Amino acid sequence: MNDCPLRIDKDGRWFYRQEEITHRRTYLLFSHSLTRDVSGRLVIRIGQEECPVEVEDTPFVVRTLTCILTDNGGLKSVILTLNDETQEVFDPLTLRIGPENIPYCRVRDGVFDARFSRAAYQLLLPFVQYDEKEDFYFILIAGRKYNLEVF
Repeated sequence: MNDCPLRIDKDGRWFYRQEEITHRRTYLLFSHSLTRDVSGRLVIRIGQEECPVEVEDTPFVVRTLTCILTDNGGLKSVILTLNDETQEVFDPLTLRIGPENIPYCRVRDGVFDARFSRAAYQLLLPFVQYDEKEDFYFILIAGRKYNLEVF
């Protein structure tokens, strides 16, 4: 894997030599093998082999989310479903709003960034609130306000 032209586009699609990897098991193997080397560079590591990965935006995309509601209809928690078909509990402390008002968060124990797909963003949007007094947007989860940080 020394000559390893792997790339992930902004939609979470993997490419090898400009050809999209559409074979599901290969795609999932690469996604689940993604890690960082000692310098922090993104690589896939399979066995003893390691290959650097170029990333257009983020290595992961939040495809959809499941909102767990309280008895009164508020958010109790949120489960993210990523482009690699894994699910994890959303950490609202890592939520931030990027260019073009696209939400991002940290996933996989805070190791990687994930970009929200339009579909996932639209599922989260009804829970975004505005505090007129303090002039900021936030999301209320389990009774706690989490500011939407813009970067």
